[in-house]
Amino acid sequence: FLYVSVNAVTQACMSFTSQNYSVGKQKRMDRVLADCMILSAGVSAVLGVGAYVFGSQVLGIYTSDAEVIKCGMEILSITTVPYFLCGIMDLIPGALRGMGHSAVPMVLSVIGTVGTRIVWIYGFFPHHRSLFFLFISYPGSWIATILMQAVCFWFVRKRYGMQKAAA
Repeated sequence: FLYVSVNAVTQACMSFTSQNYSVGKQKRMDRVLADCMILSAGVSAVLGVGAYVFGSQVLGIYTSDAEVIKCGMEILSITTVPYFLCGIMDLIPGALRGMGHSAVPMVLSVIGTVGTRIVWIYGFFPHHRSLFFLFISYPGSWIATILMQAVCFWFVRKRYGMQKAAA
């Protein structure tokens, strides 16, 4: 439910960005991204915190083992509460796809999410074996990907502004 809700906002961002991009409405493109970031952060905060608050009850559907529920709650605290970062991480490539740029954001997403987690698991996790240290790679990879995507977005927007000024 959390992913689908955040992804719906990303799809809307891509659609509205592409519409405004095609008619040259640069300020509206910026507004779409800003509004979608607020919406995505709000939805993921409510659902992510809700998943954590009601996590024991939901996990209780699958198991009655207190230790398993405790581990599940630790995972939920690390992955659902900061899920707004994942929403932001998806929005920037969504906006870039709306502007006709999909290849580089896709590569950056794979490098940022998968690459960061692989480096984390092979480089750091063996020295600090704990559930927390393993799952902290999720928000860590989201932050790394956001930074890479933001740089890509900055270059594309800068180029778009130059093209509009030249036209």
